[in-house]
Amino acid sequence: MEEMEMNHSEMSFSSERRRRIALNVLGAIAGMIVIILLLNSLGMRHFSRWHLDSEDTSILSAMTKSALKSLKQDVHVVVLFKSDSPLFVSIDNLLKEYEDVSAHIKVERVDYTQDPQAAELVKNKYRLSLPALEEKTYFRDLVIFQTEGKSPRVIYEKEFSDYNISDVVGGSEQKVKRASFKGEMLFTAAIVSLMEDNEKVAYFSSGHREYNPKDDSELAGYSKFAEILTQNNIQIKSLNIWNEKKIPEDCSLLVISGPGDPFMEDEANYIGEYLDRGGRMFLLMPQSRETNLEKLLGKWGVSVTNGIVYDPLSVLNNNLIVTNFNMQSKISQALVNSQMFMPLSREVSKLESKDPAPDAPQVVELLRSSKEGYLMKLNKEGKYVKASPDEKGDELSMAVSVERGALQGIGAGKGTTRIVVTGNADFLDNARIDSAFGNRDFAVLTVNWLLDRTALVGNLGPRPIREYQLNMSQTQIHLLMWIMLFIIPGGVLGVGFVIWMRKRN
Repeated sequence: MEEMEMNHSEMSFSSERRRRIALNVLGAIAGMIVIILLLNSLGMRHFSRWHLDSEDTSILSAMTKSALKSLKQDVHVVVLFKSDSPLFVSIDNLLKEYEDVSAHIKVERVDYTQDPQAAELVKNKYRLSLPALEEKTYFRDLVIFQTEGKSPRVIYEKEFSDYNISDVVGGSEQKVKRASFKGEMLFTAAIVSLMEDNEKVAYFSSGHREYNPKDDSELAGYSKFAEILTQNNIQIKSLNIWNEKKIPEDCSLLVISGPGDPFMEDEANYIGEYLDRGGRMFLLMPQSRETNLEKLLGKWGVSVTNGIVYDPLSVLNNNLIVTNFNMQSKISQALVNSQMFMPLSREVSKLESKDPAPDAPQVVELLRSSKEGYLMKLNKEGKYVKASPDEKGDELSMAVSVERGALQGIGAGKGTTRIVVTGNADFLDNARIDSAFGNRDFAVLTVNWLLDRTALVGNLGPRPIREYQLNMSQTQIHLLMWIMLFIIPGGVLGVGFVIWMRKRN
């Protein structure tokens, strides 16, 4: 009996049987490798990505996909970032989505810490076309978009995020956190501006102590706002309306930025004539001075008061943190998850009319205070006090948009008049435009709406960044530790031991 069992054991583990088992295992491994390679090949040819999280910041909007599919030439993108930066992950994932939609998007990723030579090559390549980067900005942590024959568009690290400081001010948080990611809005704007054939021209009015677009000083300059325009394929020129006696025919956008002196009546008439023929104007009113343009604005359905808007719920060092955006406007609806940092502003609102004409301008209020807002006016001592002591709080407007449709006898390109008026000009000066709020976004969205760049306004706005917190008791934490360290590994070992025993027997 023992001899039969020994012969059976020898037959079971003969060299021929071991070779067959080895060949079967090798064949199975080879077959599995072939299947994996075939699946990878099919995946590369028919790639598709599913987003299980509906709030993923890398999900592209239909607007962006449409713009990408219309590309007819390559757009080169250079990402100059540290690969271990938290922001790089969001940027990289988003650009992968752009690459998947259009083969014309060519992305080069350069980590300046790991590959300083490649970073230096990028810097030398763009040194002449981006001279401002040489002295004022470290050439790193930025994304460059460029296509043949066009000036590059640059997006800096500070532009990608909005920050929420209201919780810090309220005392519920101790550090400022990122509130939203603006990658898609910035990337699509850069691409669309590169695809435009004709360069727009923006004229900045001068001669009334307005903000100077060439001035790079912190409190008196508008050079950062001017840079937004040039980065969006808009040429900047200065205009003295009194000397020219008209608004030039090539004016795509008239910018009046916080005039310190009033306009002459003839100048106001020239501006009115420009608007009547379908002009576009961005008027940033001074906080407390008359401009002699208030009467003209009244004809377009806009009321500008002498009082300033005060909101006790959102005031911070004589500035307002604006979060009340009108969802009915293509400009402000994209800011719904953002905040703006506004110095105390004049009330700019829709002028109510009992019997409006059929072709009356469409006025939409963009930015409002909370329901606790009220007007303040200067008293005899030169101090701001509540305009009406008994007045109850209300949502007060600080900016409006105006639009009037196509006019007979006017070409389609200039058939629609568009105006945006704000009650303050200081919020876009060099010191405040990048004050970690939505000021820059408002400027970009406003300019794009005024110039009828429909692909860059609407729902294409900052994506909110959600934080999730799991609250557990000390007992639950200890239980989770036991599960992760002992129960799960022990279960795997137990299953392996049972299988080994069965095979052994």
